Amino acid sequence: MNCKLYFIAALSLLGLVSCSEDSGEDFDINEWKTENETYFEAQYQSHLAMTGKSFILPNWSMPSSVDVKSLPHTSCILVDVLEEGIGEESPLFTDSVEIHYSGRLIPSEYYPEGYEFDRSWLTIFDPEVDPPAKFAVTNVVEGFSTALQHMHRGDRWRVTVPYQLGYGSSSSNTTIPAYSVLVFQIYLSDFWQLERGDRD
Repeated sequence: MNCKLYFIAALSLLGLVSCSEDSGEDFDINEWKTENETYFEAQYQSHLAMTGKSFILPNWSMPSSVDVKSLPHTSCILVDVLEEGIGEESPLFTDSVEIHYSGRLIPSEYYPEGYEFDRSWLTIFDPEVDPPAKFAVTNVVEGFSTALQHMHRGDRWRVTVPYQLGYGSSSSNTTIPAYSVLVFQIYLSDFWQLERGDRD
């Protein structure tokens, strides 16, 4: 399957593109939507039963004190902590960040680990070797922004974002289908206030 996926303006780095996973056959968007909804619901229920390093976060626009169980599942993101960082501060919505990241679609027949549509490292994840991506927290999809605003320097998370907090019912060109759940791995290297300007 000859399908390139790029992050474009929506992530300020690149953008989610839409790639049909049917290996050449007609892509059934209704089936894809159902598969993504089923996948996210199963992951959500699993995270409800977990404690500690796997948890559920409400969308950043919700009050921090809200009980996630009182919210629609699609107003939340799912977090698995892969590495814990240091410090107590987290980026604000108006901050800029330096991160390493990868993004995948949900697992499928052709891509058991999910189609990887983008990543910031060349071969293997090594923050000491590959330069981080830099962008404003305001320039990413809501689910990605929500995660960033709860992370600390050195945190590495796997974040599962429902399509409602991703690209919704829209697709980007011909490479990321509408209704796609997004699965990110995010490593927060650093962050700063926007008025300090972009770092070179």
